[in-house]
Amino acid sequence: MTVTSSLKNHRSDYRQRLIIRLYRIAHWASQLRKVSKLSWPIVLPILVAYRFLTEWIFHLELPAATKIGQRLIIDHGFALVVNKHVSIGDDCRLRHCVTIGCKVNADGSQGASPRIGNRVDVGAGAIIIGDIVIGDDVVIGAGAVVTKTVPPGAVVVGNPARVITQKSMLGPATT
Repeated sequence: MTVTSSLKNHRSDYRQRLIIRLYRIAHWASQLRKVSKLSWPIVLPILVAYRFLTEWIFHLELPAATKIGQRLIIDHGFALVVNKHVSIGDDCRLRHCVTIGCKVNADGSQGASPRIGNRVDVGAGAIIIGDIVIGDDVVIGAGAVVTKTVPPGAVVVGNPARVITQKSMLGPATT
């Protein structure tokens, strides 16, 4: 993953370019921290600065430990909340007020988080929660609440989310 491949998607949006650049640096620091205990004096200031900037200044939660593929686009990245155990594929687009997280178990512990495929487009205000898989080339409509696995090529809308169209791997989209 390179910083420049993610930044090409944000040519004119300097705020989003900064958020992606900060995320990539903080993710590198987070990975370095896991590899070497001696790296704390280097990574701690980076991770603290990243958290301060993203949460207090930009008003979004995108933990450094989150696994994000290349060329992520964050449109109007305000009030974005992503759990640190979420996995997001390449070429995804997240809009404002999106929440991607785990379901809380009855005993208060956190369950597994969603795994999002490549080329997924998430509409404003969408909520994706639980141990689910969002397939490649999925479009999630604004305000959708997704709590079940979504097959590749689907368009989902509503609360609870339902598939309204799905591309067939062999032919045109079906309704």
